Amino acid sequence: MIELSINRLGAFVHVDRPSVACQHVVLSPLTRTAVVMWNSGSVSKHTCRRRDMLRLMMPGTSMGQWANRHCLSR
Repeated sequence: MIELSINRLGAFVHVDRPSVACQHVVLSPLTRTAVVMWNSGSVSKHTCRRRDMLRLMMPGTSMGQWANRHCLSR
């Protein structure tokens, strides 16, 4: 099921860093979507701005804080 959602995004960026909250974040700048795979086992899809996606790709950015701030707060 996760593989299907990732394959339908088109061109995507896979962000994988150690995090307490998230396992992976898959960004699709073309469709402006972020798929977050949480450590709890759930998967959620969110719309986010491209400039926020760039912030996640910068080194040193916490993946869990980014997901909470830009995906869950909207």
